Amino acid sequence: MGDFPVPTKPAGAAQAQGGSSLVQTVKAYDFGQSREALTKISDEIRAAYGKPDELKKFEAQLIEVLQSDAKYAGKQYACRELSIIGTEQSVPVLAPMLTDEKLSDMARYALERIPGEAADKALLEAVSKAEGKAKIGAINSLGERGCRAAASDVGKLATASDPLLAGAAISALGKIGGADAAAVLTKVKDSAPDKLKMVAYDACLKCADQMAAEGDKAGALKMYRELNKAGVPQLVRTAALRGMLNAAGSGNR
Repeated sequence: MGDFPVPTKPAGAAQAQGGSSLVQTVKAYDFGQSREALTKISDEIRAAYGKPDELKKFEAQLIEVLQSDAKYAGKQYACRELSIIGTEQSVPVLAPMLTDEKLSDMARYALERIPGEAADKALLEAVSKAEGKAKIGAINSLGERGCRAAASDVGKLATASDPLLAGAAISALGKIGGADAAAVLTKVKDSAPDKLKMVAYDACLKCADQMAAEGDKAGALKMYRELNKAGVPQLVRTAALRGMLNAAGSGNR
């Protein structure tokens, strides 16, 4: 090969041992470039499934990418991989990104899928610190995670003057479910502005359905009855009636 250097170790071995190859490869990546090198890294990570020690090393390397001066594209890639193998050790690095409108979406993508209370706490803190799109995004993520601990704080935003913020909070409450979310939604459905009425009704139905599925038949029936009243759109009343029949039937099985 003349004077050209020839690698003596497989790429995977170099990445798993030192991590510098992975970090440097991802740092150098930008949109529009070939993804071949990233695909190889992803394949190596997949091959490490079921091997906690190896996955922990890969996670540490991806965290290093986020802490570096990597391009946006590289950090986005790191977050996508962390959404699959990330653990609570990634949360302290992802959390500060939540208040940055440019980086918040990629951080949320990872945190939504990382199990544990640390991710919930990071998203909940972001709701109080972030603004605009980043704030709404954190609320959406708490809803996707079904974070019961967030019901109170998210509930306070369900009557916000900003319809986008209020709508996000109402929708999230429907996904969060539980008695606290139900209490807020029961009030909001009556006071919500016209443009958010259907959002509130839909959230109430989702919350009631979840309560019924979790065995809280009394709580579910109470919500369904609130939705099966005069003045409520027929489509919603029909869904509420169906929910009542299903909840009552499940209790007799």
